[in-house]
Amino acid sequence: MPCRLHRRHVLSLAIGAAFAACVTTAARAEASRDGVDIIGTVVILAPFNVSVVRKGKVRAIMTVVANLDVGDGPLRERIAREVPLVRDSYLRYLDPYVDQLDMKTSLDVPRLTRLLQKATDGLYGAGQASVLITHATMRRM
Repeated sequence: MPCRLHRRHVLSLAIGAAFAACVTTAARAEASRDGVDIIGTVVILAPFNVSVVRKGKVRAIMTVVANLDVGDGPLRERIAREVPLVRDSYLRYLDPYVDQLDMKTSLDVPRLTRLLQKATDGLYGAGQASVLITHATMRRM
């Protein structure tokens, strides 16, 4: 025999759905403010710049645009909320690369991808999110 829905059940479901929509909207609004957007399964991060310092002077600026392909919806939302943590981890992993960077050669995008993937795996576990670098340049000063 089918279960009959009472008005209070429908109202409870409607309130629950509205609350879930508000939470998701709030997380998306917070992510937008931090320079993040989510399109499909991809978390699009804002570009970040790293100064290349030699002998106490900034000699170049390296710009990297990295996105994350995340299959798990809740993890996508978590990453969007934790953008400062992700960016900090990325910068920590890039420091040794920048220190050893030969300014006469182009950037090694596969190596950059491996470094950022290692940072991502350290934060969220191996295989949970894939790093996609869409842009990497170095502007010499």
